[in-house]
Amino acid sequence: MESYRNGYSMTVTSRKAQLGITALGFLVLASVFGLVGFGGLKLAPLFMQKLRIETVLTDLKTELDGKGTTINAVRRTLVQRLYIEGITVTPADVVITPTTGGYMVGVQYDNTTPYLAGVSFLVAVDEQVEIRR
Repeated sequence: MESYRNGYSMTVTSRKAQLGITALGFLVLASVFGLVGFGGLKLAPLFMQKLRIETVLTDLKTELDGKGTTINAVRRTLVQRLYIEGITVTPADVVITPTTGGYMVGVQYDNTTPYLAGVSFLVAVDEQVEIRR
């Protein structure tokens, strides 16, 4: 061994003592992953509901597009499909506006879920589809 390294050589046991993570480091890492995971668990149902609304509107367009439908028929079919999917929306959340070639059908609302100590997540749903007459 070189002369300048005498007395400073690392043994196998000292290398093993330096491997791994400390208890404090593990707690910090577990806390960060726990908070992110808990947030994901709170947001997952809201995201799934948004995806179901997109599916309902797409199916509504497929069913009624080009069939000469009325606003009342569109509203009734949309409300029935949302009810079947278990999505509760108020009549003000469903927006149906006539256009030159049909109807613009949309669902617009805000959904909140509590997270931690007064902090909440807000998911804004604004999905639209155009149905031709």
